[in-house]
Amino acid sequence: PTQAYQVCRAASLKYPPVAKGGDCIQAAITAIQASSMPSFSQGMEQESSQFWKMCLSSVQGKARRHGFFAVRAASKSAFPKDIQMEFAANYQTSSPLLLKGSNCEVGVIGAGTMGSGIAMVLLQSGFTVSLVDVQEEALKKGIKFIHMTMNTQVKKKRLSAEQVTSMKQRLKFTQSLQDLSNCKLVVEAVVENMTIKKKILTTLDQVTPSEAILLSNTSTLDMDEMASVLGSSRRGNFAGWHFFSPAYVMKLVEIVVSKYTSPHTVLLLQKLTKNIKKIGVVVGNCDGFVGNRMVNPYTTEMTLLLAEGGATIDSIDKALMRFGMAIGPFMMSDLAGNDVGYFIRKERGVVRDPETGKVGPNRTSTMRYTELGDDMVTQLGRIGQKAGKGWYDYAPHIGKGRMPLPSTEMKGFLKAYVKETKQKPMKPDEIVERILFPLVNEGFKILEENIASKPSDIDVVYLYGYGWPVWRGGPMFWADNEIGLPNLLNRLLDFHRRYPGSKYYEPSRLLQKCVAFKVTVEEYYQRGMHKASPSKL
Repeated sequence: PTQAYQVCRAASLKYPPVAKGGDCIQAAITAIQASSMPSFSQGMEQESSQFWKMCLSSVQGKARRHGFFAVRAASKSAFPKDIQMEFAANYQTSSPLLLKGSNCEVGVIGAGTMGSGIAMVLLQSGFTVSLVDVQEEALKKGIKFIHMTMNTQVKKKRLSAEQVTSMKQRLKFTQSLQDLSNCKLVVEAVVENMTIKKKILTTLDQVTPSEAILLSNTSTLDMDEMASVLGSSRRGNFAGWHFFSPAYVMKLVEIVVSKYTSPHTVLLLQKLTKNIKKIGVVVGNCDGFVGNRMVNPYTTEMTLLLAEGGATIDSIDKALMRFGMAIGPFMMSDLAGNDVGYFIRKERGVVRDPETGKVGPNRTSTMRYTELGDDMVTQLGRIGQKAGKGWYDYAPHIGKGRMPLPSTEMKGFLKAYVKETKQKPMKPDEIVERILFPLVNEGFKILEENIASKPSDIDVVYLYGYGWPVWRGGPMFWADNEIGLPNLLNRLLDFHRRYPGSKYYEPSRLLQKCVAFKVTVEEYYQRGMHKASPSKL
């Protein structure tokens, strides 16, 4: 028994404590230790006690089960059985995109970080991939990135040398869209600019076979507007296929449905996304869809908190990581690319033109806004890890260039934007509330508008796309089971009074309904109380 205790004690210290998501694993260790008890019945009683505690009273246990079943629920089709049967009969067994070993040719446009990552995913899944970029230097850089990633995967024994040889043989590259004439599927992953994307789609409409699936990896732009440049017979074959960076690592893909997207295209993408070993969630069309629409208040408030002077880059990141996020919001922004956020804000018409000095037409005088995030990109070129500098510095010889390091340049730069204040440093829990409560509130608004079909779909997006801790179940589960909806509503009302210039603090009508009816949002959907509103999916 003493030896068993020592072994289990050592194991217990190796894994997270209960307060940091270790409830289930600590229970498992306790159950193992019970095997050393004097009698078999005593050991079984202890094991049974731990099992039922995880099943009945552990919120973390409930959260993990919720996440498990949420993924399976997200993969199920919402279409009527007759449409599913028609798809199974006409597409599932005949589409070359779904047939293993068909060596089907597909295209990826844009050889940047995202395009190269998507190309890598498709190569690993057996497709012949044509990578396109009009800029020769960018194309060379993308190919180099793919080859380096392949070699790294071999070293980590995730790919064999034979697999890599096959993948390299199936990788084509070109600077011309005309070379995509045989592709059955093409996904564009160029910069977030509507004009550029529409121009590409107009060309693809003329170049690719009429039955080809055309997809956009846009993270925010209007899918309906993009589809409008396609011929009427082609629009049903167009949808969003939003991967998350790095695409060859992150499991999530948002399948974005425009008002033109056909049910067969959605069903095909659900099946294809699963075949390439990703988790697909079908979402509706709006600015940012689900993930990035919710992350907008998250990243906006992080910079506003910084500008208030009560918190630092380090304290904000640490507060969110203490909560359980895989990385803090500033680290996440550096990883994704601060230029991406800047171009999104520019497209939304809220940034100041660096040449003319004019403020974008959609930034009102009452809007809470700081130009800190814009200026660090335009003036300092601090676009994130890929440039070796963002909110943090990154050194190639430290942590393979991915370890965030405090930046002397940023420390000096911040002085012009951060208010001098005598207030005490913000507590971690207050930072979490200020940043995460508006994110959850946006989730309620997304459900209210039928952009997501159920709360658990939002949870899947955040569990697999944004590093939300699985032991907290996802933002909507967290709201229901840890925060409590009445408490969430009261805090949002308080923040809305204090910061009226941030619309994301204005409580959702759905949240107010749930509190009035005394139900969780999960119960609201389970009871069918949401069916009065038409779906956008």
